[in-house]
Amino acid sequence: MECPKCGAEISKSAMVCPNCKKVLKIVCPVCKTVNEKNTCRKCGEILVTKCAKCGKINLLKNPKCIKCGYSNEISAVLGESNTDSFAVVRIDFPNSDVVKAKLGSNQLYQKFKTNFDSLIASYVHSLNVRRQIVNGDVYIIRFNKDYTLSASANSAIQATIELLNMITKLNVKLLKKKGVALKCNFTIMQRDADKNPYDIDSRFHANMVYQSSSKEMKALDSFQVITDESFYDYYKDHYKMESLNSALVDGVMKRFYEMDLKEFVNIGDFLRNEVQKENEANEDIEIPNFVQTALIDQEKITQDALKDENELTDDEIYDIEMINFEEINCSFIKTESINVLDCAVQVLQQVPKGVLALKASPMYQPYTLKLLSAVDELGIYDNIIPVTCNDDMKYSPFSFFRELISAVFEYTVSQKLFDTNDFTMFSSVDNSGLVKDLIKLTQRPMQNMEDTRENYCNVFLSMLQAIPNTLIYIENFEKIDDSSLFVLEQLFDHIEELNISYLVSYDKDYSLHGGNLHYLLSRPYYTEVTLAPTPFEVIVGGDVNFYKNIMTDFYFQRIAKYACGSTLFLDFAIQYLIESGVYEYTEDSIIMVNPKTIIIPSGLDKLIKRRINLLKDDAPTIKFLTMIVLLGTRIDEHTINSLGFKNWEKIAENLAGMGYIYSYNNCIYFSNYNLLRKCLLEVIKPEDLQSVANDLFNLVYIDSMPNSVKPYLYDLLGRNKEVIYEWEKLANINLSMGDFSSYLNCSSEILKSLDKYSADFSEDELLKYKLTLYENVSNNMFEYEPDKTRALAEETLESLKKSQSSEKYISLCTKMIQGAMANGDYLYAMNLTHSVLSSLDKSSIDPSSPDFNLYFLLMSIIYVKILFNIGAYEDCLDIGYNVLNVLDSEKIESITYNNALVSKDEFKFLVTECVGYIALVDVITMKEDVGEFLDISKKLLNFLPDSYSIFVQLQNLIQGKPVSLTANMSGDDMFSAILYNIISAFVSYKGNPEGFAQVVYKSKLMAKESMLHCFELFADLMIGYAYVELNSFKKASAIIYKIIKSAKARGMNAIVHSAWYVMSILNIKEGKFDIAYGVLNNSNIQMEKTGIISEYLTMLNKVNMYKVLMCTKQPDQAQICMNQAAFIVQKYGLNFNLNIDIKKNLLENSSTTGVVQQSPVVPKQLSEQRIEENGSFDENDGDVVNPMEFFSE
Repeated sequence: MECPKCGAEISKSAMVCPNCKKVLKIVCPVCKTVNEKNTCRKCGEILVTKCAKCGKINLLKNPKCIKCGYSNEISAVLGESNTDSFAVVRIDFPNSDVVKAKLGSNQLYQKFKTNFDSLIASYVHSLNVRRQIVNGDVYIIRFNKDYTLSASANSAIQATIELLNMITKLNVKLLKKKGVALKCNFTIMQRDADKNPYDIDSRFHANMVYQSSSKEMKALDSFQVITDESFYDYYKDHYKMESLNSALVDGVMKRFYEMDLKEFVNIGDFLRNEVQKENEANEDIEIPNFVQTALIDQEKITQDALKDENELTDDEIYDIEMINFEEINCSFIKTESINVLDCAVQVLQQVPKGVLALKASPMYQPYTLKLLSAVDELGIYDNIIPVTCNDDMKYSPFSFFRELISAVFEYTVSQKLFDTNDFTMFSSVDNSGLVKDLIKLTQRPMQNMEDTRENYCNVFLSMLQAIPNTLIYIENFEKIDDSSLFVLEQLFDHIEELNISYLVSYDKDYSLHGGNLHYLLSRPYYTEVTLAPTPFEVIVGGDVNFYKNIMTDFYFQRIAKYACGSTLFLDFAIQYLIESGVYEYTEDSIIMVNPKTIIIPSGLDKLIKRRINLLKDDAPTIKFLTMIVLLGTRIDEHTINSLGFKNWEKIAENLAGMGYIYSYNNCIYFSNYNLLRKCLLEVIKPEDLQSVANDLFNLVYIDSMPNSVKPYLYDLLGRNKEVIYEWEKLANINLSMGDFSSYLNCSSEILKSLDKYSADFSEDELLKYKLTLYENVSNNMFEYEPDKTRALAEETLESLKKSQSSEKYISLCTKMIQGAMANGDYLYAMNLTHSVLSSLDKSSIDPSSPDFNLYFLLMSIIYVKILFNIGAYEDCLDIGYNVLNVLDSEKIESITYNNALVSKDEFKFLVTECVGYIALVDVITMKEDVGEFLDISKKLLNFLPDSYSIFVQLQNLIQGKPVSLTANMSGDDMFSAILYNIISAFVSYKGNPEGFAQVVYKSKLMAKESMLHCFELFADLMIGYAYVELNSFKKASAIIYKIIKSAKARGMNAIVHSAWYVMSILNIKEGKFDIAYGVLNNSNIQMEKTGIISEYLTMLNKVNMYKVLMCTKQPDQAQICMNQAAFIVQKYGLNFNLNIDIKKNLLENSSTTGVVQQSPVVPKQLSEQRIEENGSFDENDGDVVNPMEFFSE
């Protein structure tokens, strides 16, 4: 080989000519490929460039010119660019790991990558541009050969469309062969030639995904195209563009848009080509017309069953549609149930350490074994441990963890075999035998319940640390026991430290991130997948060869009619017909062998019962199934061997083939356990159940060892007193292990049993038994949760009242009040508070009075909070002022405190909170100047925080006066930080609903943390208003209705009326004037009727009523409303502009024609007063925000 410069003979492998030093080959610094040209043939990196400043030739591996120091990277882009600004297309592949796993081997994946890259490189080369690969698999294509930005933008979109077609064609094949599509995220951005060429981050990140089940949609949903406002004007007239949210780019807020380019993708041609290829090898199979007809019929039959599947859920309130809440970092995915396995696998591939939740109705839940197998095939977890939650869990201590430990260490279920369980592995962390007592349900010495619960938490933590890289699958999570949930609430926040991942499934009406797990919304490792029905033709089309022989018969038509989009129903129905002898499996399909009259049930539970009925002829099998179902959700082989079935392996194999059970980790588990158990116990005859009960007592259970199933078995056998004794034993064990919730559940069952078997006891015995039980409940109730313990607590309270145990009565009442307020149930709390205060009628709240009662004073302070939250502002002020009139710092110091009741610091906190509520009422009712009230209060109470000056700014805000916020107004008290963000939202984000909602959401989180339910709902309401402003009416309506429903149930009337007002804004924007007027008029009537009157809200209502009446051509009635609003504005000296442009309002918010050209007649005196007041404001005083204008726009 000769050197091209000096002609010297050199080696073919030489990188540099040894004679003249000419560079012959260059190693790419990015991918290490040896190249003979100035651009890398593999990754597209420029290797040699001419300095744009001094002309020096440089290797690009040097970041700067060796002569003048100018950036070589910028020089490289400048050298190939014909325009200063151009379009850049970035392509990301977020699921490349999933594709690799589906292809099965690294060799196949590398071959796929090579072919894919050749496809892309060849195409972009034809465009005279280059593709560059950065960060391993991110493609960058710069369209810098055009001479204008508009031409570059056009080239970019045309190339994107062509690439989408190429990739979709490839994905159609991938989906057919491997059931997976390569996801591609395209981002079209504007970049400058003289700026950093590696600045390829758009700053926009979306985490919402929608998946469809059809082949067409799977291929089309595998890509997303996003651009920003730089190209909006270029593309808006030619392509569908949907506004997303804004992001901060180089200090400037930019709005991003999603481009819908699906209509430009020739998906039909690709699918036809694939079908044609398939037809060449196989007979063409079509889904018969009758299936389509049946689907039309199905729409009518299943309308009620499916109508709520697509309703807006709580989860969707905070997704990134329109508003990107910065604190929401989790992901919400919607997919049809047929996709659940692929979806779960993809999520776990992308986030292997985290919490993945599957949310669905029982009809759409996945087969447990299929789900576990799909996850197991990933090979990323050392252990996968399934635990199914069930209704019996709530009666035993820490039931979930008891099941989990038993599954991990394969403990026996049979009580007669418990001695074979090995507990020595816990000796180093459990020297007191906590685990052994938990597994054997042995009562422990009675100690402090909270300390005992903490000890158990520590043991559970140690157990999880011993099994790292484990996935725990929790089925039917909504049925988990409360104490275990309390522990998991702590563990879910320590995913990385423990190296434990969770896959959970639950009913569609449950929300994992509700309540104390709300923090999951801010965790990127949390994903919730909502499963929806799958169209029947899609289910069948997924395996058409399997169904091809039966698609024309009547039975299959009936199945299609009742399936309701459930693959589970289809599978069960096919199995039912096989078990009935109608269908039969062949090697690869199903055939009909014996047509006969048979009923296809219309519901999943009915279908399961029909199948169970078919088992009745096989006595050993039905008895075996009944016994193991009653024993629980996991049965070990040792226990099964003890049941006395000689051929149990064959029975189990038969049941597994029918889909009832499956083997996993040397144990038997159940598919859809809770549904199976319910149906089984309803079908089996009582005498057969009695026989099973006797066998279980003889073969499995020990008399001295309780179990939550044994009361049911005793009841079957008529052993009534033993039912009660069993519950009693469990209650005492729960108490000894610190599980108060399970203790209360058992106590409730005791009371039910006493009533049920009352004939077995004398009246005196029953009364004595119940009084003793109520006494125990009262003595041990260290926490109260209204939704779980109210019934029993009320019975206990009534018993204490009758027995005149005033001290215990007041103590329990107090706990119930605290629990009700913690849950935001203010009406219930008010009724309880009335009862307490009425029992203390001879007491005084004045510390200087001889009849002073600290408890009476405390309850009066709490009453102020309750009255505020229910909107009883007049009573709130009356009682609040009565409290403050007898208190000052000196008196508070002189009080003798009972730390069991309240400490001095706690009392000061409550007084501070009371002052805050009174200040809020002063602001809302506008009857007192809050600044004067706070000045007086601070003189009397020297511990009030300076941050309470925020109330003055709140008053200024709602009265339309200057607002001036300072950092010290956001303090550590209950209110100021929340109010600071709300005020900031109004002051700084008028006309920016996204920013407004984001700031308000911060207030919501603070309010939730402090259990200030009224503030939390108000924040939600303002977020709903933001969606109104974004014209996202469906979401706004759903949010507002949820708020109204919640506020009504809790007695928060002010929130209800505020929500009606925001609803009227929504109705007006939608042009629904009649509804808006009805809402507003009803709100005013209800406020007057209930005595919960807010003239501020009345004024806002009247203004909206004016708008409605003007828009509906009723100017006289409209003017009456405007005069009423103007009177309130004048009465309180509000700085509101009531001159409303109705024409503009109609043009912006309604499609109604016939605009009334008339402005409101504002009273002259009010107009002059406003001008005078406006003239007195100094621009330096702060921002003047007119809430009326804020809402009206």
